[in-house]
Amino acid sequence: MTREEAISYLGEDWEETFEDEIFKLKKQILSLLPVDKLYHTKLSKWAKLEQAYLLLGGEIREVNCNVQINITFSDQISRSYSLYQENHNILKLKLLNTLSLSNAVIILRELILLEKGFAFLWVSIQVDESVILSKIPDPMEILNGIKEFEFAGGKTFDDLKVMSKEVPEILKREQKRLTLYYTKYGKNE
Repeated sequence: MTREEAISYLGEDWEETFEDEIFKLKKQILSLLPVDKLYHTKLSKWAKLEQAYLLLGGEIREVNCNVQINITFSDQISRSYSLYQENHNILKLKLLNTLSLSNAVIILRELILLEKGFAFLWVSIQVDESVILSKIPDPMEILNGIKEFEFAGGKTFDDLKVMSKEVPEILKREQKRLTLYYTKYGKNE
């Protein structure tokens, strides 16, 4: 990329354009299902923006991006969901606070690993291909479903299998969604 190409890509107000475009990309990325293939296009665009920005004299300070998440999930649904949400929010915040492509790649890799680990807990034998993977339920609905299930006596992921009649519909849908996610992306990516 030449300087002229960089200016045509970012415009005369290249510093502000760079930040605006990166912010838009981050919002788009965070709305996607955590899957390498879905992130790839957005990260390619980020790379072009960063290349043009640096060529025009911009500077991106790379802060050490120590985001390695090592979670030991519990067999308790509520505890595991809390750990998942807490770490998911940490990673989202870290992504929102970086301008560096290399940091974004590290953060997104951890986000994918977190999603796979959490999905594995929910895996059931039956895979429902009709589930819409990208339709992520509201966390409050999941929490309410967990509380309802706990009130019925269910606490663990094993209880989801043995107490199937007491499992609230929201948890059944989430189990189907996460089972499909893990089947499609958890084993082989």
